[in-house]
Amino acid sequence: MSLVASRHSSREKVGRADGLLVADGRFGDSGAIAERNMARFVLGLRLLAHKDTRHQEVLRRLSLLSREQLLPLLGDPVLRNAFEDDIVKLENGHTGALGLGDLASRLSLDPDGQGPCERMATPHVRPWPEHGPAWLWTEMSPADRVPGELSARLRRLYDGSIEGGPTADPVIPTPEMCRRLTRGADLLTRLLPQVGPSVLRHVSVVGFTRGESADGPLQSLSGGDPLPSAVLMAPEQLADPWTAAETLLHEGVHLKLFDALRSGALLRDADLSVPIPWRQTPWRLVRVLVALHFYVHMLVFQEAARHADDTLRTEFGEPPAGEVVDEVSPDTEAARNGTHGSSLERARYLAGYVLGLPEDRLTPDGRRFMHWLLEALHLVHQDSGVTPPAGVAGVAPVPQPALPEGAVAGRSASALARPLPERGELLLVNTDTAAMHWLNARSWLIYSLCDGRDVGSVRGEYARRAGVDSEAARTQVDACISELTAAGLLR
Repeated sequence: MSLVASRHSSREKVGRADGLLVADGRFGDSGAIAERNMARFVLGLRLLAHKDTRHQEVLRRLSLLSREQLLPLLGDPVLRNAFEDDIVKLENGHTGALGLGDLASRLSLDPDGQGPCERMATPHVRPWPEHGPAWLWTEMSPADRVPGELSARLRRLYDGSIEGGPTADPVIPTPEMCRRLTRGADLLTRLLPQVGPSVLRHVSVVGFTRGESADGPLQSLSGGDPLPSAVLMAPEQLADPWTAAETLLHEGVHLKLFDALRSGALLRDADLSVPIPWRQTPWRLVRVLVALHFYVHMLVFQEAARHADDTLRTEFGEPPAGEVVDEVSPDTEAARNGTHGSSLERARYLAGYVLGLPEDRLTPDGRRFMHWLLEALHLVHQDSGVTPPAGVAGVAPVPQPALPEGAVAGRSASALARPLPERGELLLVNTDTAAMHWLNARSWLIYSLCDGRDVGSVRGEYARRAGVDSEAARTQVDACISELTAAGLLR
């Protein structure tokens, strides 16, 4: 094969991997992820209004805002942190004071397209307005725009996300830094025209700092619950557009997965301890999947950079000759053996470990997640040493005792619902336990039929509408009713 043909073939594989990484409706499609998060946010606000009677009105009013009005609030670091904190409290049976309602009651929530924290940024800069509503952490001046408490809360979240003490103050970006950041985002979206915009839309705020991390000077980090939807990076990451683009991909990928996992679990034992050859301390299994998700995206990025066309090279310069990854920790297996120093080696190890686990450690979504990632990896590295699992079907369910024909199935009064008809999904929350449950089209149909009719009638109507035989209807209906009853959504 000629050099030109080889480059064309490699670019074609990168293009296919780029498309595959945004195609999955659960983990890749940013639009679908955003819709699920919006549904969860609205239903969560209704739940909080039900629980926090002192602030019921403001929370109910928030839940009735349009999608466009809610988006900047959902992306606001302080409001999102308060929301997630309240939901966790309710899930854990906490009966004390909740924070979001009190905070919202003291803020002006006029639908002006900006969240409360964003209003403080002076000057106001949006680095990639064509791809998402992210804003830059510039001078944060509350003045008369927001209560001073909001600024104090934002700083507490910032301080809780990084180490370093006084030297870790936010670095106010210069106009040149802003230009370099936008240039890095431009390169990312042109190099990976589907993945790039997809990850950038999950970033709400970008800030700069020179903090410390457990592994040395901070290069970059993405906020989870402590600083939601935020990316912090050292100014040095803007030294060249390739590093800036890689940094935005790295942290944007983490934020995207953080949002995706709000609507489903991948693991049945997220806290399982996993030995990591290049680190001295083990990782939790959930961190293994997060890292694998990142490494697969990074390997696609590296392959795209390696085969970047002349137009990109002329405009942005030559991509780095070698891969830059964080160094292995001293006195580890990898340090002694000179191994696991590349993204591919690490992805191979992490994927191999997960694939070697008993099948029931992963949920059906977890198996789908692995298949999706490894299919993308296989496109750009057929010699990766790992291949996608043969299938993504779930473990066969444990047979349930048949429900009595005359048993009556009715929906619980303690359930709140939020339909996503375009996705064929229904989100339910049990107001007693605060647990959220996602129903697919089949489960949604069964749930809708549980209107006080007997189980035999539910089976018969389900068989007719779903086009299945009586035995399949019995199996599917009985398993679903048993699960929904155990969750307190049916009585």
